[in-house]
Amino acid sequence: MRDIIDIPEMQKYTVSFTAGKVIFLQGDKSQDMYFLVNGRIEVSKDNKKIADISEPGTTVGEMSYLLNARRTATVKALTDVTVIMVPTDQIEEMMHKYPSIAYHMSLKLAARLEETTRIMHGLKEFNDQLPDAIVMADKYKNILSWNQAAEKLHGRAWEQMKGYPLADLYHNQQDYEQFMADIQSGNSLREKELVVKHPDKNERYVSTSTTVLYDGHHNVEGYIFFSRDVTESKNLEKKYKRIKKWSVSAIVFSCLLIIAIFFTIPYFSRGSKILDYKKGVFKNRIIEDSQNITKTITGPLATGDLKAITDIMRIFFKDKSHAHFGIKGLLLLDRNKKVISAHSPEMSNAKEAMIGYSYTGIKFKGEETSSHKILDLFRADKENPMGAKGVEIAYEICNENGETTNWLIFQLEMEHLDREYGINTKILSKIDFRKD
Repeated sequence: MRDIIDIPEMQKYTVSFTAGKVIFLQGDKSQDMYFLVNGRIEVSKDNKKIADISEPGTTVGEMSYLLNARRTATVKALTDVTVIMVPTDQIEEMMHKYPSIAYHMSLKLAARLEETTRIMHGLKEFNDQLPDAIVMADKYKNILSWNQAAEKLHGRAWEQMKGYPLADLYHNQQDYEQFMADIQSGNSLREKELVVKHPDKNERYVSTSTTVLYDGHHNVEGYIFFSRDVTESKNLEKKYKRIKKWSVSAIVFSCLLIIAIFFTIPYFSRGSKILDYKKGVFKNRIIEDSQNITKTITGPLATGDLKAITDIMRIFFKDKSHAHFGIKGLLLLDRNKKVISAHSPEMSNAKEAMIGYSYTGIKFKGEETSSHKILDLFRADKENPMGAKGVEIAYEICNENGETTNWLIFQLEMEHLDREYGINTKILSKIDFRKD
């Protein structure tokens, strides 16, 4: 394209820009085309630099003309720059007169298309490896693409759903519309449980979060949906609620029975004995669980099978009675007090993020000869970014030589223990969790 800038007829379009001057802005309606004669220019999109051009004869701004659209990028002079600016109404005539310009632009567009195709293919390959369902939609909320996890979640191939409205994926249109209204009202990431349609007619619950894609003028260009299948945990939650309802009734009945038996005992004495009984029940549960879990993970610990240990923890939480005893999570530390395995049914993602977390800076309170310690700590999470107090019981795991090799951690829900068992942090520190 160097020959073009040397044509005498083109000299009438010559324009100069001083260093730092903007040639055109992203989002402009102008569609003039530029040929760089000399100097260096910068191309940026959404305030991010994407190219630095100094080759004489290079064209910029042709995309707006070809697509009859606003400018897709901002072009600025980095040094003093001379360009040939062809007005919009002269471009077609110029290309007829000088076919090499159209040929050059075709080669340039073909190169861009090849690069874009390569990027899109790589992105699809990457997305197909992700466990979460990813759905991309345009600004009109019509489906553009999704990965293999989305095909599995929704039970339909992308070819079947391409161009269909996002709303077709969900059972309750009102919930979906409210979710989108919440997303569009602010610029923050939101998450919501929705029920999706599936060919097998079964209810599928998904936890969905959305990222809104904006152009340089903060206009919505599209949406990316990230979804996880939470059907199993939702069903377990329903089951737990039924068990909890039954448990509460059983506890109420037991309490009434105890009150009837000790009716003649003074009120405060009776209340104290009931609480002592409950504390004993909680203590025995912790002792029994620590012994059973330690015994079960001995084999996997010896072989370093951390997956098997995590599975053992997961099986432990299938017995929903653990929640009644205020146990909300299990951790396993190595001899250096670093987390190597963790599980909690209600905060699975947070527990996975704890792998590698170090307890070396946390004080393990208790008698030196005791195999268990009480931990008071503050830890930040999604709901408490500034940190929330946590209380845990740590059990020492030793080898045949009596050396500490690991720590088994019970994470406790203190509000539940206080409410159901009258156990607060002070009382907990006085309970001896050793086998009588």
